[in-house]
Amino acid sequence: MVTLNPIFANGMVMQAGKSVRVFGKGEGGVTVEFLGKTKNALAKGEWLIEFEPQNYGGPFTMSIILDGEKRIIDDIYFGDVYLLGGQSNMQFKMWERREPSDVYEGNESVRLFTVDRMEENTEERWGANDGWVTLTKENAKDFSAIGYYVSSELAKNGHRVGLIACYQGASVIQSWLKKEVAQRPELQVENKFADHEWFPIWNGDGVLYDFMLSKIIPYSISSVLWYQGESNASIDEARIYLRFLDALTSSWREDFMDEDLEFIIIQLADYIERNTEGWHLVQEAQMKAQDELKNVKTVVCRDVCENDDIHPRSKKELSLRIVNALLS
Repeated sequence: MVTLNPIFANGMVMQAGKSVRVFGKGEGGVTVEFLGKTKNALAKGEWLIEFEPQNYGGPFTMSIILDGEKRIIDDIYFGDVYLLGGQSNMQFKMWERREPSDVYEGNESVRLFTVDRMEENTEERWGANDGWVTLTKENAKDFSAIGYYVSSELAKNGHRVGLIACYQGASVIQSWLKKEVAQRPELQVENKFADHEWFPIWNGDGVLYDFMLSKIIPYSISSVLWYQGESNASIDEARIYLRFLDALTSSWREDFMDEDLEFIIIQLADYIERNTEGWHLVQEAQMKAQDELKNVKTVVCRDVCENDDIHPRSKKELSLRIVNALLS
């Protein structure tokens, strides 16, 4: 049996200007017809078919034959695709801002794909089986606040914007690395932040990488928006947090087959209840990342976000800074 990765669904946004990769799993024959070309593969566990980069535009239709069974995917656009990664401040929803719902706006040019999460009783509205969801005034409340504001602003240029939600609250960076990467000697510390112990289901080395991130590799994307660090604020981890970021950016680029993949690192805001050395060391590492790591930009939010909540509600101002970083 041959299967197609769930990210390939009606309404999907594919990255303009980068290789078009179609992939899945199983054993058997695969044929993909797209943009006037036909390509074949013989699946042996995993399969991948690659097409040339395309310009912005759409809608297009893709035909896929999996072991003789034909599937049609409609309403495909080439635009800009952003991976929303990290922990709870990226996961933070529009409804958590406590604004009246009449301020929400829909946008047919914004579409969201949500990777399935491990967390039980999650308030996440969508999963992989829901495919690509178009932003509407009614469902905006369930979008990541940063995802909502960033995509709404970027869509003003007339291009489609695709968001991939791949985050988990209270997650440590080691869980987002391949297990063999997370266990490198230079990344080992004795004293870890409490979230390692408090949320063991998803905070083992490589756990979220395997359960979530690997499901969308190697889908072509424009940039990774990374908002994480709260759960690595022990002094020992914070002292080497820049090494973790180096390992993350370099290994993800290899996995996504994109050596120049851009990362936008969102620096932690100040938080009065964690005015600790570890917290400040993480902030310092995030600031250094843009100078010491390849194709990384750091976005500062301490002067636009509240410091009395670990989940600042001022996500709109922060998101505009992220957009400026993406466009600069």
